[in-house]
Amino acid sequence: MKNFFGAASAAWLILFSMQGQAQPSPRELLDKARGYVAAAPAIRRIDTSEQSAVFIVGESRMEQQPQTNVVTVEIDMSKHLARQTATIQDQPFVMLKQGEKAAMKLGSGPWEIPRGPYENLAKDMGNLFVCETETPETKESGIVWKLAGTVLLDGQEAYVIETDKNSGVALAQARMTKGMAKYFSGSPAGQPAIKVLEYSSKHWISKSDYRRLQAVQISKTLVMLPLPGGKEQQVEQSIKATSRYSYGKVAIEIPEEARKVLAIKQNAK
Repeated sequence: MKNFFGAASAAWLILFSMQGQAQPSPRELLDKARGYVAAAPAIRRIDTSEQSAVFIVGESRMEQQPQTNVVTVEIDMSKHLARQTATIQDQPFVMLKQGEKAAMKLGSGPWEIPRGPYENLAKDMGNLFVCETETPETKESGIVWKLAGTVLLDGQEAYVIETDKNSGVALAQARMTKGMAKYFSGSPAGQPAIKVLEYSSKHWISKSDYRRLQAVQISKTLVMLPLPGGKEQQVEQSIKATSRYSYGKVAIEIPEEARKVLAIKQNAK
């Protein structure tokens, strides 16, 4: 009986101590996940965006067929090397970045230095926190996060953190507006304007080591595009963007032609 009560007392002490441990807040969990990503020696992120759009000019409305785009980003921190693959204009697209230098290949075209709209893509490539760095949260635009529970994702127990209602709209508005200004700067047609109507975000974070496993962002926006003659085209967009993370080794090969481009002196902007 003595052993039984001793074991029972030990079990109660363990349970009591576990209950006394404060569970990390949603914000703390997100910070831990960000820290894990920042410190990971190798990362592969697969971004899948599902998009539908309606184009409006005056009284004319044209609905676009839903589209799905997949972008894969691989980063080898030890070699300061990153690779991004996607499909652009129905052609395979590859961009490599080594340090501050980049090389790209679109379809059957040659390897070349990224120019035009690809310059900003090259600049931001490999920085998974560029939006957070360039447009941080403020008191006015801060998101309210809540812990929605835990689930099994690919056999791993994970916390689920999500935005509370539409609390992310203000920050999404600021970041998308800045993105438009960056990628359409110098456009002869003028810079588009964007209004975020709805925005929500959800993150799956490993309970064992706080790895970011998956993130989903859902948004509805209205984009106003200037047209020649003072006209304007409006685009109603609905986008669901899913990012899946893995942290195994990545093998990034650099073709010889790409090496030649990377060896050229490039202006770091």
